[in-house]
This record gives sequence, structure tokens and C-alpha cells, in this order.
Amino acid sequence: MEFSSTSDKAGIVEDCDFLLSTDSTSYPLTQKARNVNRRLDETVSLIMQADGRWEWDDSNQTDLPIATTTLVDSQQDYNIAGATFLKIMRAEILDINGNYYLLSPISEKDIQAQALTEFQKTAGRPIYYDKLGDSIFLYPKPASTHVTLSAGLKVYFQRTPSYFISTDTTKVPGFAPLFHRILSIGAALDYAVANGMTGKINILTPMLTKLQADLVKFYSGRIRDESVRMKLGGEDYGSGSSVPRYYNSDKAVYF
Repeated sequence: MEFSSTSDKAGIVEDCDFLLSTDSTSYPLTQKARNVNRRLDETVSLIMQADGRWEWDDSNQTDLPIATTTLVDSQQDYNIAGATFLKIMRAEILDINGNYYLLSPISEKDIQAQALTEFQKTAGRPIYYDKLGDSIFLYPKPASTHVTLSAGLKVYFQRTPSYFISTDTTKVPGFAPLFHRILSIGAALDYAVANGMTGKINILTPMLTKLQADLVKFYSGRIRDESVRMKLGGEDYGSGSSVPRYYNSDKAVYF
């Protein structure tokens, strides 16, 4: 669903007006864009809670959600604010042989036996990374004798969506098209609430709730290309016999 499509009235903007019997005067484009973006944030939050092993990224993005930065010999912290990220997925370091290796995430809460300044204090090959604010802290600090400095830190992340502006026309939301109407219904509901339109609120609310529930169900089931791995397990019920049961190793549960 395009943001605005005046020719066939099939855009998000036009759907808002259809649902409310409004127009660009009573419900200005700037207000529609603001409310659509607010509903886009909510939708992305739902997707990120549901997407599991297949991480979502806005399809409007022209690059991958992967960033590299140059390391500085014996420098521990690296700012990553420019990536406009929502969630760090993993971090890797480039060794002196040109191979990236995975760092293990830790928190300062994991370091209880000593001061943070004393933990892994000798510069070398980083093993751990800690996220603090807009920065990543490496433990130990990188040493040029152990790592490659240029593009030495690689970060995989999930980022904010690509937002709309009021003059957009053909731009579409960067998630599954089946659920684009979440944005027009949501923006229509915002207007109805602001203007005390009780009848519209009672109609639009269950419509939005149903679409959001279907969205969560869709994104939580996107890993069906991965087969469920099963193995036989045994359980002794006191008789000494072993009763085979199936075990889903992906979910760590018997059934």
C-alpha cells in the first residue's frame, strides 16, 4: 500500500480519509504522516518481538544492517550512535589474519569479583563486548599486534524503520504488504480519538487489534523453512523401562 495514491484512492492517506470521511483540510497530510509514523513504530515493535530467528529489516533500506568501524590501538570504547540501531544482534573482531571472530556479550553486572578497570585490563585480542548507552566496550582492549585495526569491529543490528514524510507518494511500508492497513486504520483511530468520534473508535479498534494479532502470528511463523530436529529421549517412570519420547532440540521441550 503506497503512502498516497490519488489516482485510485488506494493509498494509506486515502484509506484514512475513507474510514473517517475526512480530507486533506480536516485531516492535514502532516498530521497523517505523523500518526502513520507513530503506528509504524508500534508495528515494528510488534514485529521485533515476534520475528524470532528471522530478523526483520525495513525493505526500504538500501544496505544491510551491518556496520564496521576502525579500531584504535588500546582504545576500549567505540561509539555506534550513527547506526540508528534499535537492537545489537552480534559483534565481531577482525584478527591479524583477516578473519572475523565472534565476541561474547557481557554486562558489567557479570563482573562482580573485581573493578571494571581491572577486568581484562591488558590489551590484546578482545573476547567480550559490553553495550553501554551508544557505545560498545571491548574486553580486553584491542592491541594492533592481535587484531586488524581497519574495519576491525563489525556490528550486526536491527534499526529503526524508514519513516514517511507528508510529501511521499509511492513509498510503501517496509513490512509485509498483507498488514499495511494497520497504518491507515491506526492513523484513522488516532484522529477519531482526538475528535471524540466514539462510533468510529468502536469500529476501528477491533479492526486494528485483529490485524495486529495476525501480524504477530505471521512474523512468529516465518522460520518454517527450518526443519524441526527430533531425537529419541528416554524417561524412567520407576519400572526401570525407558519410554521413548520425541524431543524438539530447537525449543528444548519434549512432546
